[in-house]
Amino acid sequence: MRQKFGLWSLRELTIEGKSLVLHSEILPVLQYLAQAWPPRVNTCKAITRAVFHSIWGSKMDIVKRAVMFKEPLKGGKGVPDIATMLRVFFGCNCIRRTLIEKTLDSAGNSMSRFFLLPLWRTLGWDKWDSSVPYNWDTPWFYLDTFKFIREHGLHGVKPDLWKPKTIYKLMRAKDTVEIVPGLPLDTCKFVWRSVSSKRLTNRHKDLAWMAIQGGLPVRTFMHTRNLCRHRHCPFCITEEETALHLFWHCPVAQALLRALEHELKDFVPLTAITHFGVMYGLFCGAFTEDEIGGAWRVMCCFKDAIWCARKRLTLRRERMSTEDCRRLIISLLRDYHLMDFKEEEDV
Repeated sequence: MRQKFGLWSLRELTIEGKSLVLHSEILPVLQYLAQAWPPRVNTCKAITRAVFHSIWGSKMDIVKRAVMFKEPLKGGKGVPDIATMLRVFFGCNCIRRTLIEKTLDSAGNSMSRFFLLPLWRTLGWDKWDSSVPYNWDTPWFYLDTFKFIREHGLHGVKPDLWKPKTIYKLMRAKDTVEIVPGLPLDTCKFVWRSVSSKRLTNRHKDLAWMAIQGGLPVRTFMHTRNLCRHRHCPFCITEEETALHLFWHCPVAQALLRALEHELKDFVPLTAITHFGVMYGLFCGAFTEDEIGGAWRVMCCFKDAIWCARKRLTLRRERMSTEDCRRLIISLLRDYHLMDFKEEEDV
């Protein structure tokens, strides 16, 4: 796993891209092993540490792991919980061999039933059969599967429904929607749907999501973790640098937003944009879905330009003008237009 992560770390992947690598490169190999042998607790912890070290590029977690495992529509990033998925695969394989395929005459099925028959009987999944030998001294890996089923409340699922994807979806369905402070639940659902929209690039999805989750490495975030000396905004110096200040309250952001009046006129007027529109895609007024989607794209490009200007100022000591940022936004919007044109051609 570490070797594969090391090879993929040579490319500047987004969180979406790294999650795809986990699904396609790492998980299939481990799933093949997990069908015959489940990982131990220490191995699960090591796997989880390696996954998040690859995602963040350091040992420090920027966002809680429980949030990262959630679906994008619930405020997460859909990172696969590999340790849990491996236990699910082993459990599904045990149930399939001992309950679904118990009529097949094989040494593996007979040995599994020898240890698992008493456990399945306590769950009500199998009837007692005195003609079949059994053993109450169950090995640790079968006991771990039994505990996993009881802990997650899966004993009510019928054996014929025990398929890895089905069980993992049932477990993830219990996740709650992440609440955005100050917004009702229905509005939060709309915000996460906008952040994970397919109309955005992966880079803009990550930027919008990190700004809402408080994971952007602004100076307030860095100072709290003793990674920088002060909290001041690099543009205006006087205020603390938070995501809200950087993308809304800062004079540089306000000047750039006023310069985008021409790009916004086809979607929403400049007067309808507040910090809710910049951060969450919530605009004041009644607009169509296409108008909201177009304005949200402009806001994502706007935040991308501000963030690029901020990084250039702090890392290279070079200051981008408002016109330079506006040209960058126009270039990003042009890429979106090309992407839409290609999608229309494919259709």
